[in-house]
Amino acid sequence: MKIKRSMLIVALIALFIGCYAMMNKHYDELARYPHTLNEQQRELVLHHLNTDEINTLISWKIEPKEFLPYIEVDGFVLENTLWYDEMANTTKEKVSKEFIVAFINKYKEKMNFNELQYLLANYSYNELIRFFDEGDLYQKSARLIPNPSDIYTMIANRRTLYTYEPKDLVSIGSLPHSSIVPKAYDILVKKEVLEPLQQLCKAAEVIDDQPCGGMRVVAGYLSYEDQVMLYEQALEEYDAEELSKYWDAPGHSEYQLGYSLILLPNEIQPKVNHKEQERTEAKEELGREQEAWLKENAYKYGFIIRYPLGQEDITGKEHQPFALRYVGKELAKTIYEQDIALEKADLG
Repeated sequence: MKIKRSMLIVALIALFIGCYAMMNKHYDELARYPHTLNEQQRELVLHHLNTDEINTLISWKIEPKEFLPYIEVDGFVLENTLWYDEMANTTKEKVSKEFIVAFINKYKEKMNFNELQYLLANYSYNELIRFFDEGDLYQKSARLIPNPSDIYTMIANRRTLYTYEPKDLVSIGSLPHSSIVPKAYDILVKKEVLEPLQQLCKAAEVIDDQPCGGMRVVAGYLSYEDQVMLYEQALEEYDAEELSKYWDAPGHSEYQLGYSLILLPNEIQPKVNHKEQERTEAKEELGREQEAWLKENAYKYGFIIRYPLGQEDITGKEHQPFALRYVGKELAKTIYEQDIALEKADLG
């Protein structure tokens, strides 16, 4: 009796093992995948992905079009699939799938997925690779500002523009100007800034019936290279802490955005027999008039005083009455009426 029972148990175990082996042989790992794959695509998936990766594919519900173009590329990582796809759909430069996979695999940890499309739209691959490899020369652990073309962009601590250059810069043309950049005979601003600047200069003639109210533009867009030159020259006269109250390190200056500019009073030419004291007094009086006019009227043309009096603790800069920033008429009016700095404005 015991022998028969033992034989029955052995037979049941054998049957179970046989059934399990048969079921396992016909088990479809992709049965739970929510998207349709043809036979060739199924073979690719089963050949290149292990069980854990297939489970990830299923749980993340990754679409075939998002991962299949890269599955045969050397170095393909399933978890980076959405990054590959985002990069392929965003990039304007012609690059290979191999480049996409290698770029994302190497630099993914230096970026935020939600910022990826903006970084690719505003910086070239050469810029990104150089920055990720070398870092910011003036601020340790700095990260790139993803969308510097935004009109409200501010450059907070540990953020940098690196060598970013706006795509729609235009010359200020015949407006009175003399650049602070040596041997630079033109000044550029973002295209949308030009007409409001022309209108402001025309309206400013009311001050003393001179072009632009007796003021000239001395700075608009400043390239990274120009900033390096100006910054290094300034460090020869001022220590870094003192300089930071008025100027920023290369890559950290709003003048690189193309929305900022500096207007300064022209030199007042002395009349015949004019004493130097009279000349100085006249210059100072006109300067006060120009400063007051800008404070009360710049907002009408979409500009704000970027570093206003009494807001030094907020802006981190000393009062600079001739430093303007274009933000559009609506926000400029709000900032003027509330008497606040850009940092305190509701940017929506």
